[in-house]
Amino acid sequence: ADRCLSCNNTGYRGRRGVFEIMKISPQIRDMILAGSHAPEIKEAAMEEGMSTLRADGLLKVKSGVTSYEEVLRVIV
Repeated sequence: ADRCLSCNNTGYRGRRGVFEIMKISPQIRDMILAGSHAPEIKEAAMEEGMSTLRADGLLKVKSGVTSYEEVLRVIV
């Protein structure tokens, strides 16, 4: 069988990051210092515009950068 030298038979070439970045606003900082639980902090951060790993991955699927299966493989 022929091997693809460009992608090493993976169907992918190079790397693309999938990111979840949370800006620490005064509200988020106060929640952290108060000992709030991670799900509460994440919910507040999302209300302030944080994009999750899942959302960033799906954005890359929609733009044709990667496949849904590949996003699931990396974020699950």
